[in-house]
Amino acid sequence: MHRVAALATSLFAALVASPAPAVAQDRTATEDRNVAIVTRLFDDGWGARPGWEAVWRAHLAPNVRTYFHAFPPTEGRAPAIAFNRDLFAGFPDLHMSVEDVVAEGNTVIVRGRLTGRHDGPFLGIPASGASVDVPDVTLFRLRDEKVVESRYFTDLLAVMTAIGAIPPMR
Repeated sequence: MHRVAALATSLFAALVASPAPAVAQDRTATEDRNVAIVTRLFDDGWGARPGWEAVWRAHLAPNVRTYFHAFPPTEGRAPAIAFNRDLFAGFPDLHMSVEDVVAEGNTVIVRGRLTGRHDGPFLGIPASGASVDVPDVTLFRLRDEKVVESRYFTDLLAVMTAIGAIPPMR
């Protein structure tokens, strides 16, 4: 568990570092399967793609626990899918550039960059037309080839400032 925490800490510290291509080191067969599942969530399960909800239902455990910053965690596929639906309603052209994928045992961490324009409501904020470009990290835990936990972190302060939800810092 300490190695996973250290990996998460290192990846989070590298959040604003220069992009580097993802390289698969000596992964186990389980780690390869877990990376393939998580990669499918970002590829075929991206909310801007038709059929994405079916991909999420296939790869999320029924009781998946989802964390988004300091918001209370949610449990179950339905809230996870609803959040993704709301995210893409607010940012229909949202793009994710994956910069790193790290896997250890049942944990996969994806670091990337989100870019898009706020063209719909998001977290109660009406469309602003503002563009966002923020670092992004998601930590996934898997069991029996299903995502059982997801912890999502992005520069929410930058997003909320860009879309006019809070005034810029001086």
